[in-house]
Amino acid sequence: MKYLFFLIFSLNIIFYTFLVLKPLNIESDFQITEGNNLSEIFINLEDKNIFMPKVIKLIFNVSGTDKKIYLGKYKINDNDSLIDIFNKVYFGKIVLKKFVVPEGSKVSDLFSKKILNKFCQNSDFQNNCEFEGYVKPDIYFYNRESELFSILKNSVEKQIIDLNKSWKERTNKVNNFSKKEILIIASILEKESCANEREKISGVIYNRLEKNMLLQMDSTTIYGLKDFDGDLKKKDLKDSSLYNTYMHKGLPPGPISNPSKNSIFAAAQPEEHEYLYFVAKDKCSHEFSTNYDDHLKAVKKYQLRK
Repeated sequence: MKYLFFLIFSLNIIFYTFLVLKPLNIESDFQITEGNNLSEIFINLEDKNIFMPKVIKLIFNVSGTDKKIYLGKYKINDNDSLIDIFNKVYFGKIVLKKFVVPEGSKVSDLFSKKILNKFCQNSDFQNNCEFEGYVKPDIYFYNRESELFSILKNSVEKQIIDLNKSWKERTNKVNNFSKKEILIIASILEKESCANEREKISGVIYNRLEKNMLLQMDSTTIYGLKDFDGDLKKKDLKDSSLYNTYMHKGLPPGPISNPSKNSIFAAAQPEEHEYLYFVAKDKCSHEFSTNYDDHLKAVKKYQLRK
C-alpha cells in the first residue's frame, strides 16, 4: 500500500511537471488592466485555453503577488509553457512599446500639445516652456500612453545633462555664448552636417558670427516656413520669419531640432580654422572656402552642374 501511494504520488509529480513544462503551441496576448483581480486574469487565460493548475494559482496568493500584479500587455509565444506564462505574470514581464526620438526631430512631431502643456505646468522648466532642442534623441520604452509624460521628462533631463557637460568642456571660442546658444548651434549642426564634419561646420558658424555675417542656413529658414513643400525656393529666402538667417543676422531665436550628444559637443568645441563658407559635394561631404570667390567656384562645381 505504501509503495502504491508513493507510485501514485510520483506519477502525479511527473504529470504536473510535464503539464507545466510542455509548450502550449498557443500564440496570443492578454492585457491586465486597472481593477483586474487574480480570478479575472485566470478566466481571461482560460478563454484562450490556458488552464493554470491550482498549485500555481496558490503561489500568487501565498506570496502576495496577487496584490501587486504589474499592469500591461503580456505576450504568449507558441513555445511558451504554463511555467513560462506564470513567470511572465509573476515577474511582470510586460511587452513594452518603443518610443523613438530621432536625431534632428521636431518636438511637435513627437508629443501632443496636451503632454507638453502638462509637463510645462508640473515642472520648473525654464525657457518659456519651449521644448525644441531639449529632448534627447534616444529609444525609450513604455507600456501605457500615460507614460509618454515620463518619457518627455526623462528625455529633457538627459538632454540638459549633456548640455551642462558640454558647457563645462567648451573651448575659449565659445566663452561669450550661452548654453541656449550652444543648443541652437547644435540643432543647426544636426541638420546641416554628418558626424564626420560637425566640428568643422561648427567652426564656420562661429567664424561667421564673429564677423557679423548672415549665417544663410537653409535648415533654419525651412524651420521658420509655415508651409514648406520640400523645395526651398528663392521667395522663401525673403520670408519674414526670425528663423530666416538669409534675412536676419545672428542665431535664430531658438533650436530648430533635437540635436544628438555629438552635435551638442561639436557646438561647444568648434574646430579652429578660417573657413567662412561650405557647399555640399554629396550627402556627408562639403567643400569649404575662406573667401566668397572660392565659394562661388565650389557652388558652380558641385551644385550648378546637378
